[in-house]
Formats: sequence, C-alpha cells, structure tokens
Amino acid sequence: MLSRYERRRLQEIERWFEENDPRFAELVKHPPPDRATSRRRWAAIVVALLGALVFLTGLLAASPGVIFVGISLGVGGLAVRYLLLNAHP
Repeated sequence: MLSRYERRRLQEIERWFEENDPRFAELVKHPPPDRATSRRRWAAIVVALLGALVFLTGLLAASPGVIFVGISLGVGGLAVRYLLLNAHP
C-alpha cells in the first residue's frame, strides 16, 4: 500500500504527463489491444460457432455422439472466450 505522500506524488506525475504529453498519458491509460489476445478471442468465437454447427448437424442426423461433440465445442469455445480471455482485457 502506498503512503499518502507517494499517492500524492503519483497524482502530480500523472497530471504533469496529462498536461505535457497527453498522447502518452492516454496510451498509458488505454493501451492498444494485444494482437495475440485478439486472435485468441476470434479463435474461441470460431470454435463456438463450429460447435453450434456440429450440434445442429447432430440434431438433423439424430446422432447423440455428434450432438455431444457440438455441445462440447460450443461450451468450450465460449468458456475460453469469456472466462480465460477476459482476465486480460
């Protein structure tokens, strides 16, 4: 935990950067998204959509095994997207 003096100094430094280098201050506050994380998010979405497609195919074919695989892919893709990848926004 920072002391009151340290917090005040950090706020002064932050204000200085906002006044003298606003682009840098904005970049520190809101960094650009990481490319690798973005690709992983899209891959998780694609896996979830593939799972939905496999699930529907299993329903049409009345195949419990294909339905199970579709549900597994869909739930797995959504879990990766929302549980694991949201830890690093």
